[in-house]
Amino acid sequence: MKKIFVLLVLLIIVSGSVFAASEEVEVYAYLYNNAITHSSQLVILQNMDQARLAGAGEFYASALRQLIAGYKNIKDATERSAAEDQAKILSKLLGSEKYSQASADLWLVAEGFTDPLVRAEALIAIGKIRSAIYLPHVIRLLNNSNETPTKDPMEGGRIAFGAIISLEKYQNPEGYIPVFIASTAWYPNRVKEQAKKSMPLIARDPTPYMIEVVKGPAYNYERKKIALETIDSTNTSRENKANVAVLALDTGWKSSTNVQKDRIFISDMRKYAIDMINKYRTSDDTVYPLLERSMRSGNDTTEKIKAISALAAQKSDEGTERLSNYLRFLNNRQNSGGLTRDELNLVKAIIPALGYTENPKARSSLNEVIVINYQKDVKKLADNALKQIPN
Repeated sequence: MKKIFVLLVLLIIVSGSVFAASEEVEVYAYLYNNAITHSSQLVILQNMDQARLAGAGEFYASALRQLIAGYKNIKDATERSAAEDQAKILSKLLGSEKYSQASADLWLVAEGFTDPLVRAEALIAIGKIRSAIYLPHVIRLLNNSNETPTKDPMEGGRIAFGAIISLEKYQNPEGYIPVFIASTAWYPNRVKEQAKKSMPLIARDPTPYMIEVVKGPAYNYERKKIALETIDSTNTSRENKANVAVLALDTGWKSSTNVQKDRIFISDMRKYAIDMINKYRTSDDTVYPLLERSMRSGNDTTEKIKAISALAAQKSDEGTERLSNYLRFLNNRQNSGGLTRDELNLVKAIIPALGYTENPKARSSLNEVIVINYQKDVKKLADNALKQIPN
């Protein structure tokens, strides 16, 4: 044993000036293969890691294969720990070498070793190699992890972290949704924040994936809302953001549940979608009946007023007509018996919204306000709105 370490010390001293890289690898391989314990093999690997040797992939792959073969038979705790540290270093080095022939063995480490940090390093190496065969395996592992919390969140989070980085390195769009789900899952914040950082590196335009989440029955209402918030925070086009918002508003009205928590998520999603439609505007004509439904039948006054503002923001004939028609309906109620406080608040929201449209189609309903029995402050709003509309 002493002879091996003497050779190792001599190698470290003279390697920079005497040995070619391939010869250096051969000497390290000799020392490694003749080391008796995993602890001594670990020291040799640590020195190889520090030496940053190139072209040693074949040796690393062989060493990992040998390690895997004997791993389950290691009983001594110190030796087992050294073997796991070896697997971690070998995984990192194989990933750096992009040594694709080791992909199958790296997956065995990712599945079969105990230490979550070792498993994570193996997953990252697979991602660096970009093995097409194992992409579905990594996706499935992360999907399963997303839905099933581990007893120790830290341990499960470490494995998920490795899968997230792996999919980031793959840069394959198929990994986008699993990483998005990870950003919303049960993991410690460090893992969820890494998922958020990895998402734009996997796909520049998240639109098709966020559409899939908003539409898909497999995703819960909380995640649908988060998908909407996520695309709003990206650099994708205003048109894309508006398109997802219209879809989310449609999904929000088609959804039905008796679960109170989900009903709140649905309502919040509709409101957020309406805010986005207001901000980005849209050429999608399907938005008008959706906004009108929110204006007339929204979950609360807040949703109704947001819908009024969004209809006005489109500055279109159809948006103006739908606002005018609803104002006429409320005018008739005021004439025939009076409005509730909430209905009067809607009138006070619709009138300036019609003025904002600057559309002559708003004149008729605004003129009605002035001649029927509204209070002076309401009539003043209508007068100001009419002044905004060009002759």
